[in-house]
Amino acid sequence: MRTTVYLDAEVLELVKHHVPERGLSRFINRTLAEKAEALERKRTEMLMIEGYRASWTEQSDVDQEWRVVETERWPD
Repeated sequence: MRTTVYLDAEVLELVKHHVPERGLSRFINRTLAEKAEALERKRTEMLMIEGYRASWTEQSDVDQEWRVVETERWPD
């Protein structure tokens, strides 16, 4: 797919020192893929943290409900 991307002149100058002109598209594609994967990992991590927190809260509620049963004594 072809698209137009506008780069800051400073960014382009930095990249030119490390990437040949014919490899610029590949470099941009790989760089964007890496960034997108990192963002997705971060999003997944945040969702997992939210899930763990919700689960912990639910588990605490269950623990509280069963505490009475756990502390009851058997008749002598």
